[in-house]
Amino acid sequence: MSELRTDTITASDGTSPVTLTKQSAAKQWSYVNDTGTSAIIDSFNTTSWLDNGTGNGTVNIASSMGNATYNISVSTNADNGGINRTCGVFTGTSGTTSTAGLYRISRWIITANSLEDGYFYSSTLGDLAT
Repeated sequence: MSELRTDTITASDGTSPVTLTKQSAAKQWSYVNDTGTSAIIDSFNTTSWLDNGTGNGTVNIASSMGNATYNISVSTNADNGGINRTCGVFTGTSGTTSTAGLYRISRWIITANSLEDGYFYSSTLGDLAT
């Protein structure tokens, strides 16, 4: 049986980080506080968050996905004071869809059937553009 121990893995040039293009790992993720002044709290491969209005925002991906058919997973803090909340990918009445470089997400109160600002957690799985 073999054992591999390492502290650092670099690209073949010896200095660049390894690029995850064909591996099964999240290619982008973000944790956004969309209450008051919107801000990305932490992220990977995310350039910015655009507040599109109450409970709705756009995540901009730094290194674009290979196409627009990648998987997007989103969640939010689901319950606060007995009010159920949920979160999902926003398609909108204008036909807004995800592209290789961005996606929109929204958060709403289930019992009130209305959008609400809050915390967004999102990640993408799929292949990066080459």
